[in-house]
Amino acid sequence: MRFHFKDTLVPILMLLALCLAAAAPVAAGTASIRGSVTDGGTGAALFSANVVLSNASGQTVNGRLTGESGKFVFADLAAGTYSVRVSYMGYSAWSGDVTVSGGEAARISVELSETAFEMDAVQVTASRRPEKIVDAPAAVHVVNQGDIQSRETLTPADHLTTVPGVDVVRAGINQSNVVVRGFNNVFSGATLTLVDNRIARVPSLRVNAYQFIPTPTEEFERIEVVSGPGSALYGPNSANGVVHMVTRSPFSSEGTTVSVAGGTRNIITRSIRHAVKLSDRAAFRVSLQHQEGEDWEYVDPVEQYYRQVAIDDGADPATLLIGARDYHVDRLGVEGRLDVHLTPEATFILNGGVNEASNIEMTGLGTGQVKDYQYSYAQGRLLYRDWFLQSFVNQSDAGDTYLLRTGAPIVDESKLFVTQIQHGAALGANQDFTYGVDILNTRPDTRGTINGRNEESDAIDEFGAYLQSETRLGRGLKLVAAARLDDHSHLEDRVFSPRAAVVFGPTDAHTVRATFNRAFSTPTSNNLFLDLLALEDLGGLGMDLWAKGVPADGFTFARNDALGGVGGLFMQSPFTPDILGGPAQPLPADATLMWGAIQAIMAAQGVDISGIPDPAVIAPGTVGTTLRVLNTTSGEFDEVDPSYVTDVDRIRPTITETMELGYKGMVGSRISVAVDLYHSKVTDFVSALRVETPNVFYDPATLAAYLGGLGLPPDQVASLAEGIAGIPVGTITPEGSEDPTDLIMTYRNFGDFDLDGLDLSVQCALSRLWTAGFNYSHVTKDVFTDDGGMGEIALNSPKNKAGATLAYHDAATGFNAKARLRWVESFPVNSGAFVGTVDEYTTVDLTAGYRIGEGTRVDLTVQNLLDNLHQEIIGAPELGRLAMLRISQSF
Repeated sequence: MRFHFKDTLVPILMLLALCLAAAAPVAAGTASIRGSVTDGGTGAALFSANVVLSNASGQTVNGRLTGESGKFVFADLAAGTYSVRVSYMGYSAWSGDVTVSGGEAARISVELSETAFEMDAVQVTASRRPEKIVDAPAAVHVVNQGDIQSRETLTPADHLTTVPGVDVVRAGINQSNVVVRGFNNVFSGATLTLVDNRIARVPSLRVNAYQFIPTPTEEFERIEVVSGPGSALYGPNSANGVVHMVTRSPFSSEGTTVSVAGGTRNIITRSIRHAVKLSDRAAFRVSLQHQEGEDWEYVDPVEQYYRQVAIDDGADPATLLIGARDYHVDRLGVEGRLDVHLTPEATFILNGGVNEASNIEMTGLGTGQVKDYQYSYAQGRLLYRDWFLQSFVNQSDAGDTYLLRTGAPIVDESKLFVTQIQHGAALGANQDFTYGVDILNTRPDTRGTINGRNEESDAIDEFGAYLQSETRLGRGLKLVAAARLDDHSHLEDRVFSPRAAVVFGPTDAHTVRATFNRAFSTPTSNNLFLDLLALEDLGGLGMDLWAKGVPADGFTFARNDALGGVGGLFMQSPFTPDILGGPAQPLPADATLMWGAIQAIMAAQGVDISGIPDPAVIAPGTVGTTLRVLNTTSGEFDEVDPSYVTDVDRIRPTITETMELGYKGMVGSRISVAVDLYHSKVTDFVSALRVETPNVFYDPATLAAYLGGLGLPPDQVASLAEGIAGIPVGTITPEGSEDPTDLIMTYRNFGDFDLDGLDLSVQCALSRLWTAGFNYSHVTKDVFTDDGGMGEIALNSPKNKAGATLAYHDAATGFNAKARLRWVESFPVNSGAFVGTVDEYTTVDLTAGYRIGEGTRVDLTVQNLLDNLHQEIIGAPELGRLAMLRISQSF
């Protein structure tokens, strides 16, 4: 493993040192509230109880989850009276007022009684400020700290498998794609993923690689999932939803934890984290984690074909990179965070981390072998009263990564710079405003390996500004309105994103909301600038397959019904100079013009057809032409109609308009229900990579009839027709193509389509110890036909999926267990190089943990308990059982 200390860790550590030097003893006049939460019947500490602190006007000041000892603390408070509310699943809520003065540390002890199930957690993602889930103007689900810390996982994605509306696709032991409400891909960034308000995707590729996040999963305080569009507040690329992972402050998580885990697939994980309060004004934490194991194996037939071709041409199998898969998974992550209370009302947070990973990663161009890929970040945040300011940089270093179908190296030293400012203001007791600006600067640097000839013009600058108004009208009625305007340096027009919501909560136990959102996703760096050789020398005929972004002028195909060939189209052929002499030039898309080239190619294969006359000369019009497009999954050519060829316009942003009706509340005292119905209209959806340039072939049926008419034996006719009709004699290429005879795969905007969906979640407290849950999601379509006749779009996720949980938690004995069932209906996949159908599958996961003495825990996690071999995306291996046992010690 290697780290670029000069470029990553050293600057971060220097900044940490500066902040540590600035930390001084606590200023006089601040106060704190410290407390503990226990079971009123047994006296056992309640771990992960929800504690909410509000000021005298009822506004939420902060929220905490209790630690394993049941304790919580709110520090650096101004003098005054505060309301404390404590809730815990299966218990009645408690609330009370606490008055503190300068320098005082108030202490309270809270005993909860078993009586009711409540879902009253505080989240910040839906409105970019703290509020209860039931009051949020969106569908929100929270994975709490108890669930996170009791489950051993290799990435945070494993915690989201039973969240309503979320599609988690596993492609290996630590590779996952996560999207909300469909529109998945093998290389997906459709859902905005945040860690502590920082965009966590890989900078220029805009992919959510959860295994690249350097934060250990046990460091997360909670994971918030907001379903549906979020562009009004979060800007581009949040049209499907937001996944926000919030980490623990070192102030509230002091101590040292060491853990070791082992399991099947030769998995070994090791982690250590330490948090210390340096003074009353400064606290610091640092963590390190290392994972390794052996992935499931998969054989890609396209990789194997080109590997054998290279070997036949004399390549050394020992050093050949094509098809050379390394199934060993290795990951090392280091992260640090410093919190400094500059004043009682101002907190500065500095954090940074580096992650290095080696694994197999699927992309739209085929699978890549990730070798020592480094992802790092540095982030600074300032919270002052109602102001929030942050700036961060994400950067990549692809190490020795290469594409498995070509063996071509991938260089990625890209960066994403982001600055965000937000302020909240209240006008009276019933009117709040939230507004801010976002500046995003993407700087790709691929040294020509990804962006090729576009390397010098691929910088992207984005600017957005937003305003949200929240008006409380009394009797539980709230109106929310928001608007945002964004500018993108490579889009012709600015994008407007409005949001409106009506939230009605007649009681604390029931809330109904109606919302409208207009969200958008901008073209990725690949959509705009990709210029990469995907496959070389197809069939040994000198034709390459290039993956390209869409230029500002798009791609235009010439047509002339009077002069062109099939469909009025024109072709370029690598064999043209052999016939006409001089440089290649467009010809009518007519295979029969290439008989001389066919004779030469067949002769090179040892078949002499020089005695067979040219059909275009002796029987004009009797032999036809057909178009076939390369199938990048199978490596074969599939026949298409001439209407397949259409101009590719300049890429436009994808617009998603969603109307939603939701309910969240309690049924009786033990059942929580959340229902969301939505209708989405998607305009200008950007496709996955698709081959846009068909090849020209002899039609096999009419060719066989012609050869048979010459009196050749039937078996020879069949053999010759198959051989000749399998040779691509030309390519339908766009005008002005830089590589006139090569194939092009690119992106395009498809037309409008509609989607209706339902998300349902039911949680039930069966007793003080037992809880159960059920969720179901449905969408009306998993394939959409473009109204312009340009093909089909796959949702790449199922119409129907469901999950169920059964959990046992006994705080007194320290034992907990949880079973998760997940059912996914069969669905079609069309994602770049991977096309096919995923079969229906059902999996059962099990977790169990036990606290041994003070600070020692043993946790067992089993994914796919019944060892149901299944594939979750085309091109991925079949997944079996994965079991891990972890032992951790906290000091």
